[in-house]
Amino acid sequence: MQTFSKLRNETAPWRAIGDLLYGMLIGGEVESSALDHIVAGNPAVWTGADVALFHCQQKTVGDPAILFPHATTVDAREAARDPYVCRWLDMLERLKPFNVKGQIAGIHRYLAAAEGLPMIADVASSLPWAGPVTRAERPDGSGYAALVRYVSLRHLGIHTERLRLVWLSDSTGSTDWVVTTVLLNGQWVVLDHYHGDIVSDDSYLDAAPYFSLNANRCLVHWQAEDTDGPEKALQLLGRQLRFGRA
Repeated sequence: MQTFSKLRNETAPWRAIGDLLYGMLIGGEVESSALDHIVAGNPAVWTGADVALFHCQQKTVGDPAILFPHATTVDAREAARDPYVCRWLDMLERLKPFNVKGQIAGIHRYLAAAEGLPMIADVASSLPWAGPVTRAERPDGSGYAALVRYVSLRHLGIHTERLRLVWLSDSTGSTDWVVTTVLLNGQWVVLDHYHGDIVSDDSYLDAAPYFSLNANRCLVHWQAEDTDGPEKALQLLGRQLRFGRA
């Protein structure tokens, strides 16, 4: 069986393009004020100090692989031959020498402009815990975009419990989308596919989470003043799951 490394070597014509993209990714400007004053420590280590997302209440409801089982039709070997997947993996290898803040900024910039995102997302969505993404994907593609960011950060060694996929709803309840969050030094940093800036969850004044997950657990979220918050969050999630299957 061929390795990703060997496959990348067999796609030499793409490497020049990869070098160009990498230069743009590191040299280009990404507004990342949320990262500027964070002392990240070791992102591969989890201290067990959980921090509520977006300052909301939260409750763990179970293991996503058990609650949302899904079958994948993705052929991992075939997918690994795709040039877009190879370029993505090559980009991740090139980011390894950088610190975690550089890695986060690099991944966010690369994926914001990356071609072939659906193919990369197919590989990521084959994970056994990714059922909520495949079953409740939005027309805007934000779920798959967030999943690829999550998988990219895990590939670079950031601990699972520091990462979440988060389903957000705006203050009117009319718009939903999915983002990736990273917990660094007690602060959630948000990577939003349709927002070029990297900001903290404090910046989302008109949006709130109702569901999140990582590879280990699913959580529901609600505002502290909402006594029916957990039930409403589950109802909203249920509607999204039905929407995703339609």
